Amino acid sequence: MIDPMVSLAFSLYSNPGAYALLLGSGVSRAAGIPTGWEIVLDLISRLAQLEGEEPEPDPEAWYRQKFGEEPEYSKLLEHLAGTRAERSALLRSYFEPTDEQREEGLKMPTAAHKAIVSLVKSGYIRMILTTNFDRLLEIALGEEGVTPDVISTDDALKGAPPYVHSKCSIVKLHGDYRDTRIKNTPSELAKYSRALNKYLDSILDQFGLIVCGWSAEWDIALRDAILRCPTHRFTTYWTARGTPADEAQRVMKHRRAQVISIQDADSFFVGLSESVEALANLAAPHPLSIPVAIERTKKYLSEDRFRIALYDLITGETEALYERLADSRFDPYAPQGLNEEYKRRVDQYESLVEVLANTLITVVWFDSARHCELITMAVERIANRPIGIDRFHESLRNLLWYPALLLTYAVGISAVSREHYAHLRAALGDAQIQLINRRESAHAVLLPDNVLGKSFKQVFQLATRHTPWSERIFATCRPWFAQYLAEDKRYERMFDLFEYLLGLIYWDQVRADWGPVGCFKWRYGYRPEDNPIPKFVQKGLAQGNDWPLLREGFFGGSVDRFKSSREEFDAWVNRIAWW
Repeated sequence: MIDPMVSLAFSLYSNPGAYALLLGSGVSRAAGIPTGWEIVLDLISRLAQLEGEEPEPDPEAWYRQKFGEEPEYSKLLEHLAGTRAERSALLRSYFEPTDEQREEGLKMPTAAHKAIVSLVKSGYIRMILTTNFDRLLEIALGEEGVTPDVISTDDALKGAPPYVHSKCSIVKLHGDYRDTRIKNTPSELAKYSRALNKYLDSILDQFGLIVCGWSAEWDIALRDAILRCPTHRFTTYWTARGTPADEAQRVMKHRRAQVISIQDADSFFVGLSESVEALANLAAPHPLSIPVAIERTKKYLSEDRFRIALYDLITGETEALYERLADSRFDPYAPQGLNEEYKRRVDQYESLVEVLANTLITVVWFDSARHCELITMAVERIANRPIGIDRFHESLRNLLWYPALLLTYAVGISAVSREHYAHLRAALGDAQIQLINRRESAHAVLLPDNVLGKSFKQVFQLATRHTPWSERIFATCRPWFAQYLAEDKRYERMFDLFEYLLGLIYWDQVRADWGPVGCFKWRYGYRPEDNPIPKFVQKGLAQGNDWPLLREGFFGGSVDRFKSSREEFDAWVNRIAWW
């Protein structure tokens, strides 16, 4: 299945201007802007202080008992500020930054606002519905030379140009903080004017929706407007942190919304903007998440100022993969039809790992050893998934490591190709795998024989093949290197070099009179001149202890130790007789 985030990015790219944003208080919260109800409660507290009374723990109840009516925004302002100028100054304190707040970045446009501006400037977003009173969007747009058509009252709605002719329309459904008629209380939020309802009906029918930071709990009129709309021409995407509330779920069900789990508005809109930008750069004809991830990775590697964004991207992709792999359908119990289940899981693991594998390949290919810790983190996280149950089938338990094994191959082939051995060490040596009673480096655990082994041969009926697991990984990884190792023969050589090094490193570190053997054992029997291993070794030994492989700590940094381990491992490989 396509990730909803990828689907949204492609939908925006393919249908510029067809989606409207629906933004709630969650979008401005990071800027330190209070919600409308928080302002009402604070105003009540200020009023109580003037009365010499204590409104806590329930300011709303205090006001109702004191004045015999529901708290209304405009009446509170009249109590607290006698003139229009005083009321304006009081309101601005909630929305406009002081010099100190400005230095701290508070009450200023956030990364989310700036990413939205990027989408507006590129023509992907033209309609924004918001329940917020602040002007952060208008400020962010103005900084980029975009003047939106702002509708915050019925009078403004009458004079507004048709939205089809607007570069950007911002509909402030509950008003603007500089207008004391803004809607705050439950009664004010329960009903819209006939003109605004008619306007909303048209938008909700003709536009797809991207909902962010809106709970659907308190805004009764807006919720009703969405629920009464019988049709919608484009998809609704609903972002959520955790489980949406009941009213939100009712609206989502009505709109048949696709749910996107997010950490916060900033990371969501920045990621969306960059994904759409990547699709535009690629002119992608299909919603492919892999090219988008690769383009974003390249961008983040290009300048040091993107190091945090790169970290967020890698950790985000790693956690997304971890969550998918943690699904109960991958529990290693022994179901009926074990062979078919085993085959299904092999296929699904290979599909699920593609995005992260391609991202790590790109990091290794272009990085200058600045981000090796991201490689270690990703391999460790995916390899150290808990089994989750006491009883399990051994073949399915071992198969849990298959995604991590594929990641080590992706990193390893890329590292060998580029002679980036710091990344190889990060994946094989620095990454630690937690076993039952000890921790081991990845090179001692993530081996095709351990992860696949005899079970793979039996299930896929490949008993006559010498290294069927190696051949499977070879075919799986091939498309991932299409843009880096376009020539098949070069990919083949790099794959075999990595597998040879994997076996040699295992032999050197574990010395158990056994080592993993891959396709390199038999591939060059009739064409020894194509065998890359002798040339690789000769080139490395010519550099002595300055060989980058040794400088990264492999083989104890010693040429002599490398030679000794190689001699023993090659003897072991030559003793194997499959025919």
